[in-house]
Formats: sequence, C-alpha cells, structure tokens
Amino acid sequence: MSAHMKTRHTNKTDKQVFCVSEQGQFYKLPQSVLKRYVVIDDSIIKKAKKIAKYFPSISPTEAFAEINKKYTQTGALLKAVRLREGLSQKDFAAIIKVTQGDLSKMEHGKRPVGKILVARIAKKFKSKIA
Repeated sequence: MSAHMKTRHTNKTDKQVFCVSEQGQFYKLPQSVLKRYVVIDDSIIKKAKKIAKYFPSISPTEAFAEINKKYTQTGALLKAVRLREGLSQKDFAAIIKVTQGDLSKMEHGKRPVGKILVARIAKKFKSKIA
C-alpha cells in the first residue's frame, strides 16, 4: 500500500512573503493571505495623515507634563508599576515593606523614593533599574 500525500495549493504569483510578530512568535505569511486581514484601508490612512498636519507631534516630556507636575516623574513611575501589577496602595505597600501613607506620599512626590526602596521594587517585580 502506498502512502497518499496531500499537497497544499500554492499561488505561484504570490512572491512577497512578510514576517509578522505576535507575542514573541514570528510567522511568515504571503501577501495574499495578509490582504484578507487588512484592518484599515488606504483612504483611512490618507485621512489620518491630513488630520495629523493639524496636530504637531510633541515629546513624551510635553505629553506627560501635567502628570509629572502632579505626581513627579518618580511618583508617576511608582504608581504605574503598582497599577501594572493590579495592586491597591495597601497591597503594594505591604509587598515593598512601607506603610500605605508613605507610598501615597511617594506617588504624589511629597516623599522621596530612596535607592534601597528602588532596588527592593526592582527585585520584587523582576525589573531592571535604569
């Protein structure tokens, strides 16, 4: 008995292959396949470019100026880590071994965040200190 092999139909005219990344995995996909999954078309891109002319680009410092003024940059980063982990101030404070009141003061820029605490946070949440 001979083995039966199935071959996939391939489009010989589809020469362009694109690499697509999704959550750390890379996929090679032919252009004909990708065209089926286009989310926006050229007309939307053209409209977006026209609108972009009226909104000049700004730096991250300018974009987050109000947040940095309200919380300080360090405080905003501290709060961002807490929110990223989905923790309340009380829970986050317990993990990093400070009081909830002190954490609140640090987030609002009313108390400095020391180097030892920064190292403790980096270790607990497996982050690198820049």
